[in-house]
Amino acid sequence: MFSGSSKTPPAQDDIKILSFDAEPYPDGRRVKVRLLLSSFLQGPNALINLSNQENQELATVNIVNIFSSENEITLHVPGNKKQPGSYKVNVEVFYVEEEEIEQDGEQRLSFKQSLVDSASTSFSIQ
Repeated sequence: MFSGSSKTPPAQDDIKILSFDAEPYPDGRRVKVRLLLSSFLQGPNALINLSNQENQELATVNIVNIFSSENEITLHVPGNKKQPGSYKVNVEVFYVEEEEIEQDGEQRLSFKQSLVDSASTSFSIQ
């Protein structure tokens, strides 16, 4: 989504994370994650991970071709009850580019991930 008064669309490298935060719901089993990006012409992708204080990955979401600058996602903390502790949420915003490579005398298609921006935030469940 490109907006603004400039007629030149932003370059992929110019996309930035403007805001990133996570807030647990009162039930302690879900987490509201908000991601605000600068304007863009071509939608980037995002990988969001939730981990606990032992750095164990608990949940992951991969968003392909984001179409809005403002995004809100709900992550679920595994388990059937509230799990008090400290948690961390990471996000990587990236593009996937196709490359043709020659391997064993044949042309093959390869995919390269180009990181645009990343951020992390922490929260606690009581």
